[in-house]
Amino acid sequence: MSRIAAVQKYMREVQIEAKKVVWPERKETVQTTLVVMVMVIFVALFLWLTDSILSWFVQKVI
Repeated sequence: MSRIAAVQKYMREVQIEAKKVVWPERKETVQTTLVVMVMVIFVALFLWLTDSILSWFVQKVI
């Protein structure tokens, strides 16, 4: 099999697989994005609070 034939076969297989992809609805995408943003804010606040407490504790010890 030549390289050109192999590439053509690969591209046909890619097209077949791409047709099987199920994309999420807009509503689902927005909801998932909001959940991710809320979790990022929550984790950021938690890490900030933990860092502040540990920093205060280290300053008191020293």
